Amino acid sequence: MKPTDYEKNRIESQCQPLIEKLKSLYVSKNPDKKFNYLVDIYIKWYRDYLYFYEKNKSESLNRIADEFEDRFVRLKITQKNRFDISYMRHTGKWFLIACDLTLDECLEMIEDTPTFHPVG
Repeated sequence: MKPTDYEKNRIESQCQPLIEKLKSLYVSKNPDKKFNYLVDIYIKWYRDYLYFYEKNKSESLNRIADEFEDRFVRLKITQKNRFDISYMRHTGKWFLIACDLTLDECLEMIEDTPTFHPVG
């Protein structure tokens, strides 16, 4: 199911408090700049998928890039207010955890389950 712009905006608004909470937990004000560090958490749509992203920065002398982003949660909208939820495994593959959840159930699962948190 392809969501309308109105539905996308409504869903994004519902996700924003969780995004802010994750930022407060994982984005450090004084990171150790010898290693990659998390600078932002945000969401983006791609077709009928809503992805949670973490943006990292690197200041190491041997860095490949100054900044890079990784997706860590994927919500697939399957029907009106119904989602499948997956997380990105260390293997680089998505792993489906649950199907046919409401958005509130997905957000609660993300908040309560460290598997769905950014790895930074």
